Amino acid sequence: MPRLRRFLNRLLVLLSIFLLLLLIGVGWFGSERLISPPRRGLQSYHREILAEPARYGLSVNAFTGASATPCLMVLPAASPGEAYRSHQLRASLTKRGVPLPAWGEIRGTVILLHGHTGRKEDHLPICERFCAAGFRCILVDLPGHGDNPSTITTFGKNETQLIEDIFEDAQVTFGFPDQPALLFGVSQGGAIALQTAARHPERWTAVASAATFSSLDRPIRHSAETFHARLRPLAPVNTFAVECGAWCRSGMWPTKIRPSHAARQLTMPVMIIHGEEDRFIPIDQGRQIFNAIPSHRKIFRPVKNAGHGRVLAEDADNLYPEICEFFLKSILPSAAKAF
Repeated sequence: MPRLRRFLNRLLVLLSIFLLLLLIGVGWFGSERLISPPRRGLQSYHREILAEPARYGLSVNAFTGASATPCLMVLPAASPGEAYRSHQLRASLTKRGVPLPAWGEIRGTVILLHGHTGRKEDHLPICERFCAAGFRCILVDLPGHGDNPSTITTFGKNETQLIEDIFEDAQVTFGFPDQPALLFGVSQGGAIALQTAARHPERWTAVASAATFSSLDRPIRHSAETFHARLRPLAPVNTFAVECGAWCRSGMWPTKIRPSHAARQLTMPVMIIHGEEDRFIPIDQGRQIFNAIPSHRKIFRPVKNAGHGRVLAEDADNLYPEICEFFLKSILPSAAKAF
């Protein structure tokens, strides 16, 4: 009997050590994908636009922002070519009765922030619309993405200051006014946009976010729950392990990345866009962010039939004119009465 007891005790110790090592492995490798995701190279449509930007109604200039961040300054082309999306956008706004600036006239500056595993060039097609509406666009390779030399993303913990610095660097390089200044982001980029706007609300004229989580731990938990059906009961433990791994490697604790809390500080016009069929970040998270915004100058735009990756594509013909109209109304002197 004593031998059996000693054997069981040793077995229990070994099993505990095994489970501890397993959790450390889950935390380490899970946090690797979270804070240092696989990087995507340039896609074919990126190369096509960059090779002939004027054909798409754009003028593109690369520059290096704060912390050696690769950026693009995108403006309306002086002599646009086919520019199908640009002309379509302007026709839609005219049909909606929105006063438009003359082609090439700049009314404000938008910083566009991409999603997790994305890169700055993903937003070139969006620039075709924004530039046509009268905005200069700044595209940024966020830390841990694209060609950014930084290997770690912190979902806003460090990026908020970086975005402010990049905006100031661009002002010096290209010589444009500090107002109107607007923020636009998708998913991770939307979370960073909201947190940046909350940091110094007086600096930003408006912000729009799409498919953004209310708290970073929620998509982490969703990933753990959907990884394997048999491992679903362990999802809370696996989530905690990934969070610990992220904190150890980046100093960022995911539960503290809360755009829904940042939303409480937003006093400028805000547009929240979310897909009704988003399974990764359900629409209730978008509504939570929207409900936390104290200002009455806010718009919630659900997108029918749109999942997480299709939130901007599913109803593009209507959605992009609405976003541009929102931005144009936000920069008017009468913006307080426009919403």
